[in-house]
Amino acid sequence: MPEDKAFKNEVLRLAGSEALTCIQCGTCSASCPTANLMNPSIRRLIKLCLEGRKDEALHNETLWLCTSCLLCTVRCPRGIRPKAVVSALKEIAGREEKKSKDASYEELFVKQIEQNGRIAELPLTAEFLFVFPQGMVSSMQMGLELLPKGKIGIEIDRIRGRDEVKRIIEELRG
Repeated sequence: MPEDKAFKNEVLRLAGSEALTCIQCGTCSASCPTANLMNPSIRRLIKLCLEGRKDEALHNETLWLCTSCLLCTVRCPRGIRPKAVVSALKEIAGREEKKSKDASYEELFVKQIEQNGRIAELPLTAEFLFVFPQGMVSSMQMGLELLPKGKIGIEIDRIRGRDEVKRIIEELRG
């Protein structure tokens, strides 16, 4: 598979050139609380970027499973910011409109928090099912189990301080 140097350079521009010093030790992956769900691992994702393997780096669920806890960054012995690589890949995927169902869910989740300061599960799920109707059956099964137990919020209660929440989200977006 040919190396996409423009892709590699774009990732390094967005994430920082220190990623070039990655020794593939795996500390980032070992530190990650969601590593067991990721394929490829964070370590492998960085390698794919450094090898210029654009399609593999952008077409996976790992990007959308990152919780932004920054343990990978804190523990990296080389001072690399793996989270910055993930953010760079999300930005590139967004520009190229290569989003997964998890990316769509993430956008709806953040939008609801931005508007209301919190989420309500039922409206969030309903909105997501317009984007990803294949999840209808599993969502209904889970909802039928959780609703009688009072575990699903039906209405969106707006909180005080929504403007501050919105400001924080906007600042995080850069």
